[in-house]
Amino acid sequence: MFKLLNKKKNNKGFTLVELVIAIAILAILVGLLAPQYTKYVEKSRKSADASNMDEMVKAVQVYAADGSNNIAVKTGETTIVGTISIGETVTVDGDAKTAFAAALDEFAPDYAKVKLKSKQWGANPTATITVDKEGGVKVSYEPEAFATFMDKKSK
Repeated sequence: MFKLLNKKKNNKGFTLVELVIAIAILAILVGLLAPQYTKYVEKSRKSADASNMDEMVKAVQVYAADGSNNIAVKTGETTIVGTISIGETVTVDGDAKTAFAAALDEFAPDYAKVKLKSKQWGANPTATITVDKEGGVKVSYEPEAFATFMDKKSK
């Protein structure tokens, strides 16, 4: 009779209560961490957009600095060379479109494959590039949210 009372229990697994508590703890942790994760993902998407734009702008700057390239149409003190817009595809506009596209082909050959990663800009990011007669390059960005992000990135 004492053998029946002193029988060891077979504790090889979890009880239902233990499993429910573990799942509840995991659900609470996921609920707390998911918003932080989405913030980090969005931040990385914005950084990717800024990096892609920066690479294309630097390609034009290097091309313009080389005196043998005819990137700027020399009319007056400054000339707007063109704009880069990242949307579904990269578009190039401006008077010197051929030279501008040559700069991108030479120094950023995959520019046509670049796609917009973040939808938080409000509009497709655009860089307007201005070259003066000495080959100096100035860049302005739009929309305002993208310009602010690029200013913070450069500091």
